[in-house]
Amino acid sequence: PIYIPQYSNIAPRIGLGYRVTDKLVMRAGFGMFYSSALIMAGYQGLTLYGFSTETDMVGSLDGITPHDLMSNPFPKGLIQPVGKADGTMTEVGQSMNAFVQKRPTPYMEQWMWDAQYGLTRNDTIDLIYMGNHGVKLNNKRSIANQLTHEDQAMGNNLLEQVNNPFYGYITNSACGLDQPTITWGQLLRPWPEYCSITDRQQPGFSSWYDALEVNYNHRWSRGLQFLASFTWSKYLDNTTGIDQNVVPGNWTQMDYYDRMRDKSLDHNDMPKSLAISTIYELPVGRGKHFGSNMGKAADGVLGGWQFSTIGTFKDGFPLAIGANDNTGSLGGTQRPDCVGNPNIPNPTADMWLNTAAFAQPAPYTFGSCPRTMPNLRNMGLNNWDMNIHKVWTLREQLRIQFRAEAYNAFNRTYLTGIDQSYGSATFGQAYQSGSPRSIQFGLKVNW
Repeated sequence: PIYIPQYSNIAPRIGLGYRVTDKLVMRAGFGMFYSSALIMAGYQGLTLYGFSTETDMVGSLDGITPHDLMSNPFPKGLIQPVGKADGTMTEVGQSMNAFVQKRPTPYMEQWMWDAQYGLTRNDTIDLIYMGNHGVKLNNKRSIANQLTHEDQAMGNNLLEQVNNPFYGYITNSACGLDQPTITWGQLLRPWPEYCSITDRQQPGFSSWYDALEVNYNHRWSRGLQFLASFTWSKYLDNTTGIDQNVVPGNWTQMDYYDRMRDKSLDHNDMPKSLAISTIYELPVGRGKHFGSNMGKAADGVLGGWQFSTIGTFKDGFPLAIGANDNTGSLGGTQRPDCVGNPNIPNPTADMWLNTAAFAQPAPYTFGSCPRTMPNLRNMGLNNWDMNIHKVWTLREQLRIQFRAEAYNAFNRTYLTGIDQSYGSATFGQAYQSGSPRSIQFGLKVNW
């Protein structure tokens, strides 16, 4: 088999409900939900090595001196697929992806408690606690061929050129394993015959989510419907997951030998969130509180209008500050050192954070900043969308609806992108914003 699955998965689920009084109901529940142990897909970097291959153009071996030139990018020819003939020698001298064959199944533990109280016939309030614990989760990628901490501490000695024991055995390499000499650091890697080994979908990571939610609901009554929902939460994990398109920044594990270095707020952590929605039928027109006896023509113009709004107020996502990588670990990633308070009193698009609060770490170290900053976030969202519409019924099967809609009705600026790369000329500046106010009109005829 491609991988050895786990056959002991049990997913219990239980739910309870109890009516305390005629107006108070309490509920609780718990469940376990399993996910895929492995996604075998090309976009995840998992291919059938030996049966498909790539030839890399080696721009430089030392980062300075040109090696392969555009006039002859593949001087040793293209690497041909060999099938399974090479056995464990497949792809030596190259970088490759791999995965743990005996795999646990990732799962989520979810629990909740809810108390719902009926204030009136049409009004309810809910108090909800919910939790979610991710267990044995897969990470996007980790570099399994990273130097150990002891070897990394050798510093500049890792760059020393020494005799290459693989010379003559490896004839085509993307990292110099086909040359007479090679860096000492390459030979100290766990699998020195490979340029790099990426552990795809490495299992064993975790997530923790806790939230308190308060909901107020006024059901449609006397021309009004109203819903307000407030959430106060915290979302921690030590993995960005396996889909790189859902999070910003670098998805590679910082240190293959210490995954808890990556434990921090999730990129999608949003401590406070408030959503308000309203639908209100204006009390004007025939049969309404105002103008109940107005004529048909006047009612056609003034009566029957409905007004609705959606207000969204959310904290911004935490920022993930990156640094120029000089770890010398041949696989780990580096973050800057945190040396001060990154917040400033009145952030602007030109200066969203205190850039002096960060420093480039010393070579052959990983840096002290966490994966995401607990005290530094993108701009929060403060947005109102509004709508007003009216329906004219000309006869039983002919109706005309007019709508006027305003998105971001108050035209508030929402900065959605901050340069988070320490050392960049635009570090700490906003480079992207949300959509400005948009107004649109619509006319629909139903028959």
